[in-house]
Amino acid sequence: MERLCDVRGERIVVACRPCGRSGSYGVERLRQRFGPHASMLDVYLALTQTCRFQREVGSRTPNVYGMTCRAKLDTTGGPTPAGLPSRT
Repeated sequence: MERLCDVRGERIVVACRPCGRSGSYGVERLRQRFGPHASMLDVYLALTQTCRFQREVGSRTPNVYGMTCRAKLDTTGGPTPAGLPSRT
């Protein structure tokens, strides 16, 4: 999943554990806002830019005790796979 057009879910959920923030965004609305072929990295950076732990891309990483943004993206409400469940 490199581009916004590759997302098959209905919503993208962003959650950041260090600051406790979370948000849910509709995929169709994000496609209207950023364009269907927008990079997921660009969408991620735009949605997490107000996180107080966000660092500028390419900046020096903090030491072991430094806090950084650890926001994670997840999708919800996608199409369910048809057929039998896998045994592996």
